[in-house]
Amino acid sequence: MKTKITLLLFVASTLVFAQKKKNGTIFIEHPGIEIVNEFNKAFVEGDAEKLKSLVTKDFKWWQMNAMNTKPLTMKNLINRSTYLSENVMGLKIEDRGSAYSDAMEYGKDNLNVYTYQILKGFDKNTGYKFEIPRNSIFFFSKDGKKITGLSVIDSQLKWAKSYDAWQTRKNGTIYKDHTMIAKARLLYAYFALGDIPGMRSLYKENARITDVMNSDMDQYNTVDEEMENLKEFYKLYEVVNVSESGYPDLLEYEGTESKTIISWWDITFKNKKSNAIKEMKQHSQIVVNKDGKIIREQYYFNASQLPE
Repeated sequence: MKTKITLLLFVASTLVFAQKKKNGTIFIEHPGIEIVNEFNKAFVEGDAEKLKSLVTKDFKWWQMNAMNTKPLTMKNLINRSTYLSENVMGLKIEDRGSAYSDAMEYGKDNLNVYTYQILKGFDKNTGYKFEIPRNSIFFFSKDGKKITGLSVIDSQLKWAKSYDAWQTRKNGTIYKDHTMIAKARLLYAYFALGDIPGMRSLYKENARITDVMNSDMDQYNTVDEEMENLKEFYKLYEVVNVSESGYPDLLEYEGTESKTIISWWDITFKNKKSNAIKEMKQHSQIVVNKDGKIIREQYYFNASQLPE
């Protein structure tokens, strides 16, 4: 019985391996990839004549993830190339991350080049930054010398965002006066008085606090950490005066229950050791939840301006 089972397993594994059939070869370097590179260079530069020289007369291309996936013409491609080359500063199409193009020869006289790239640049009219992932398949003629078709898949959401940059749309309401603005004023009132428990009472327990000018990217303090830092700060400095610069604004964004309060302050500090006094500017942005608790805070404080 053992011999029969072993024989069956051998036959089964042999059948599995026998099902493999090679259908082509993948190249990391290939003349077709060079043609694609020339095509992309001409597209970026708006070189219509060069583009025409690289494709067949019946060339068509497809925007695969657009609403309308019908084939587009060479004229459509040249129009897009011309517009982007004239309106996008620093326009480039380059490999995305560690990706690179693959040339695939399969069947008889069939060549496709697959690219995994990103379109970059800045719209000179709106300032919008293009960073659009772009996967493409270039189809070649039988002799492998010209491009017969192009299939493009890129981020339609990011294209839509670039179009939106031309529009005028509201995203909420700005208030000069609002009951929640009291949260910003109370925060700086407690700061002026050195009332750490009062300040702490304004925050939600898991709030994130960032000293933007003196922190690394994405670094923040917990409420406990921030209060401990303030205790040490008050040992060295006295807050002589805090005044609003202008007035706070409350931003109520559409689709959110939280509210953002931005404010500007003139603060006078005294160095307790030297008795030196100096006034400084500070900008603050807090986000409060529907219960009025601060859930995020970012303040811009230049510590080098403190009195010595």
